Amino acid sequence: MQRFQDQVAIVTGAARGIGRGIAQRLATEGARVLVFDIDQQQGETAVREMTKDGLQVQLVVGDVSQEKDVDRA
Repeated sequence: MQRFQDQVAIVTGAARGIGRGIAQRLATEGARVLVFDIDQQQGETAVREMTKDGLQVQLVVGDVSQEKDVDRA
């Protein structure tokens, strides 16, 4: 099912846990996903594993409480 084809999603806290699961599900259903997380190492691992599966994901390392990081995303 491609419910999110041609859509873009930003998922915060997406390096692990529920956020990662949400990011992966959205990407599986066709979305291009921005993985936004403060943990660069875990974020890189998550993105590497998802892109290995052919999903369209990209990492932005940042803190959602910092306006400059949110603007960059």
